[in-house]
Amino acid sequence: MKYALTFLLCLSGLFSSAQHFKLNQLESLIGQPVSSVTDSLVQHRWEVRPELSGKQGHQLYKTFSFGNHASEHGKALSWFRIQADNEVTNQLYYQLSGEEAYQLILEEIRQTGAERKDIQEIEAKQISTYYISTDYIFQTIVGNDSYTIMVMPNQQP
Repeated sequence: MKYALTFLLCLSGLFSSAQHFKLNQLESLIGQPVSSVTDSLVQHRWEVRPELSGKQGHQLYKTFSFGNHASEHGKALSWFRIQADNEVTNQLYYQLSGEEAYQLILEEIRQTGAERKDIQEIEAKQISTYYISTDYIFQTIVGNDSYTIMVMPNQQP
């Protein structure tokens, strides 16, 4: 019961600003049931994107979008994707709405003491960087006006 209340409090704080997440809020989603994460995101105006979601065996991924750009109504402000094994979230990707939000989360990653491990240039002129802490592995993917953070546990349960 104590853990259920803690989880509910984390989720309510997590979605108080709907679109913007802090690093500890993202970390709190790891290990949670997909249904709980989905319900909370939808309640806070994130939209499930079935065309970008799927399931294969015991693995699934679910994609969400938030809001629309003022000038490009077909383009979402932010994207969120959860991946899960056996309905338990074990990895997430959060595409932020801009560089300022990205820099705030990057600073939080650095403050955890995470060690920068690898920097790679990947397709479409994007740079991928891995950071490893005791509990989590983080990946940042930065490209032209695109800022994405990946979070996963350092050890699988």
